[in-house]
Amino acid sequence: KKVAKNILATIPDAVIDDPTLARRELEEGCEMCGYKEAVFFQSDESYQTKALSLIFVCCNCSHKWVSDQE
Repeated sequence: KKVAKNILATIPDAVIDDPTLARRELEEGCEMCGYKEAVFFQSDESYQTKALSLIFVCCNCSHKWVSDQE
């Protein structure tokens, strides 16, 4: 998780415009702006751990966060 968080700064805000990325409706919304839609993708670093790290980017404010799924 720590490695995935370090790469958040390298993700361009324009990633929200990528039509090939999956989108998800968020139950609680973005913690920064409350918007309910985000794009997400798997971290390239996930293969080094047993947890699957997904990186989410808010489609409104481009806030980025990591979610681990065992």
